[in-house]
Amino acid sequence: RPIRLVCGGDAMDHITGKVILREAYETVSSWRRKDPIEVGSGITIIGYDPYWKDEISDEEFEKEAAELLIRGYRIKSKENLANFREFENCFGRNGAGQTEMKRMPLGQGCVDCCFDIGEKNFCHMCGAYPAQRSHAATHRYDSEMKKLVPISD
Repeated sequence: RPIRLVCGGDAMDHITGKVILREAYETVSSWRRKDPIEVGSGITIIGYDPYWKDEISDEEFEKEAAELLIRGYRIKSKENLANFREFENCFGRNGAGQTEMKRMPLGQGCVDCCFDIGEKNFCHMCGAYPAQRSHAATHRYDSEMKKLVPISD
């Protein structure tokens, strides 16, 4: 149905959500474009790796990400590594000092951090989505080698 994208503007065909609320509480901002919260907060600026280039070197990132993968943590960016460092600084190795979520054995729980997520698709510990493990996993933990290795056919 036709809606107004700006207060007092012309009605036009446009897909949007919450039309009833937008019409019930008509203000200048009620018809604004829906942006993710990180856009308005400015977090998208520090979310890019160039922001982190002076904080974490490429070599440092590669080394720590590889070490953390062996422990069951998939670190995807320098920002992710900085957040993980702060997590362990606050809660200890593997988050032992926090009581909200249980850390599972390697290969269980969230695909990116091994914390228990039950049947959920989103991990509240690391933000992974989808966080469920699948039969299409690409690595397994080799207990003799004490590291993650590619799954072979």
